[in-house]
Amino acid sequence: AGHHFDFFTTTLSISPLKNAQKINEIGEALAEEYGVPHLPSDFKKQEGYKRSIQLSADYNLYRQDFCGCVFSKKEREAKAHGEA
Repeated sequence: AGHHFDFFTTTLSISPLKNAQKINEIGEALAEEYGVPHLPSDFKKQEGYKRSIQLSADYNLYRQDFCGCVFSKKEREAKAHGEA
């Protein structure tokens, strides 16, 4: 079922560990495949990562401290328990 979105994008480009150019290339390919325009982004520009940390602190927002994959989560848990 279509949701009729005007655009799609991602916040992944905020991470200093992510390649915004590659992310945007994938977004453009998906835009062609699904017929929904992609809004390219690189949220690292203009100290975007630093600003995101400050805004999160200002608004008491949760910041996930692992990438989301099971391996990263296990590594974070091991460090929290002094195992790494």
